[in-house]
Amino acid sequence: MRETRAARIEARDGLLFVRIRPGVHQTLDDARENLDACTLESGGERCGLLLDISQAVPLDPTVRHFYRGPAVDGVCSALALVVEVSPLGRMMGNVYMRVAKLGVPTRIFDREQEAISWLKVASRGQRVRA
Repeated sequence: MRETRAARIEARDGLLFVRIRPGVHQTLDDARENLDACTLESGGERCGLLLDISQAVPLDPTVRHFYRGPAVDGVCSALALVVEVSPLGRMMGNVYMRVAKLGVPTRIFDREQEAISWLKVASRGQRVRA
């Protein structure tokens, strides 16, 4: 497990789990550190990534744009975004999805177990060295 100022990152069961810390306003440096920690934790292998933003605060536009296509696609083969069960949680997930334009299978969930089940299928056979 790796810890950054903004997240806790863990590789487990062939997946990468990233949990954004509650109340942390991420900076560009945080975003870079999070992606670097993902690469280190996964051993440089692209795999399914569960990104839990259920307790996160909204990202500033510059940080949200950093977490776009190539930056995230280089880390994962599929992305499951876990959001808070609320209209605000859904809105945050939808805003990120519109901006991110990821080149990997991506889906929003409000239940972690459903996200894990989907990731195991969506990322199957897509694990490759970054």
